[in-house]
Amino acid sequence: MIDWLSFLVVLVVSIVGACTVVFLFALGLRLVAVPGGWRRPLGVASFVVCGAAVLWAVYLVVPAFHG
Repeated sequence: MIDWLSFLVVLVVSIVGACTVVFLFALGLRLVAVPGGWRRPLGVASFVVCGAAVLWAVYLVVPAFHG
């Protein structure tokens, strides 16, 4: 039997996570592309957070990393 509530939770978390990563990457591109003294460090920080989210997701998906 399928647990539909758990399926819905996974679906919502996946969509929100994917949208967050795409938003952070797009924000980083926008901040790096526009010249300005304070925008470049924020853009790089956005890329770092985006990369950390992707690495964390890979850690959760690959069971060999869990030991």
